[in-house]
Amino acid sequence: MKSRRILHLMSGSIACAKATGLTSAWVKAGHEVRVAATHSVAQFVGNATLEGFSGHPVLSDAFAGGRVMDHVNLARWADLIVAAPATANLINKLAAGIADDAVTSLWQAAWERGYPMIIVPAMNTRMWRYPATQASVERLTSWGGHVLPTADGDLACGEMGAGRMLEVDDILARVEALTAPRSGAKILITGGGTREPIDSVRYIGNTSTGRTASALADRLANHGHDVTWLGAAQAEQPRRVARRVHYSSFADLRDALQRLLSEESFDAVIHAAAVSDYSVAGLSGTAGSGSGKLPSGQELELRLQPNPKLIDALKGWSRNPSLRIAGFKLTDTSDTDKHRQSVSELFQRAKTDLVVHNDLGDIRAGTHPFTVYRAPDRPDRLGDVAALADWLNYWLNDLAEDAP
Repeated sequence: MKSRRILHLMSGSIACAKATGLTSAWVKAGHEVRVAATHSVAQFVGNATLEGFSGHPVLSDAFAGGRVMDHVNLARWADLIVAAPATANLINKLAAGIADDAVTSLWQAAWERGYPMIIVPAMNTRMWRYPATQASVERLTSWGGHVLPTADGDLACGEMGAGRMLEVDDILARVEALTAPRSGAKILITGGGTREPIDSVRYIGNTSTGRTASALADRLANHGHDVTWLGAAQAEQPRRVARRVHYSSFADLRDALQRLLSEESFDAVIHAAAVSDYSVAGLSGTAGSGSGKLPSGQELELRLQPNPKLIDALKGWSRNPSLRIAGFKLTDTSDTDKHRQSVSELFQRAKTDLVVHNDLGDIRAGTHPFTVYRAPDRPDRLGDVAALADWLNYWLNDLAEDAP
């Protein structure tokens, strides 16, 4: 991203040690950084360390001699504010409008100055899931703040779960994605595969990794398009896309698509998710309540019901009547006539504007070719995902130019 003036706000957490890597990386990249810290930060990392990384004195006392107006002056000076780590205490205070120290006063003084305000949470899993914290996240987001997700993993308390602060490289990539200029199309990209639950631990899934869709999302974001990622929770995730929505089952994906398309005006949907053709309708041959983990060692019969094709409903759900759709079609046959037939059926049934086709037999280590169809009889053969991203970029640029 271009050279920026960054206000790095810190609140007291074991993640403060990790967060110093943000200050260091920004300074090395040529940005100016000022650090403001709550008093509890000193329990984890000292002001001398923070000053050493930033090259400037740390603001930790809102009433220090000669610095009483710093919360206003620094808010005027900055063009980006990042609160990392942001504890449950800080997030809830920001949402409640409390400004009783240097950090919370700076946040309020920076509000509505037109630059991004980003929160990077770090806390115990239960503190992260606590209703007040989640309500505060929703409130700050609705006001225009950007709250990054947490990572799952080992926590300082010895537990494992959500609430862990993202790694420095991930935060840097997300901040850059949020601050990058956007002159291209507004697009929604789906990726990964659905999981249809059988019981509390078993599911019907597929082999989709989300790797292709994730790579497309990153590359198209780099080209300046405004990308929203709607991906399976277990799929490979893009690094350059700031806005990510996750799903697990067919129903999750259906509901998320309907909500996003009806609430926002997207120029295009790139629908690369591997959606299950079936959901579990019932089980027989087992006793019990029907919930929890099924017992092993006995024969079961699984009754499946067909799922409707989500791609067929996208234009009907769309707030934008001119929505364009790029659908993906995977086949498993060497018969090229069947390839063309599958592509033609998708055009006719779903009214797609593009179809991206690949065949399972062509996908092997280091090789993943695609064929893009603008119409059933107009194929463009591409060698890899980079070439596919470039092709889609040109197509999306044409859409952005045609948009009112």
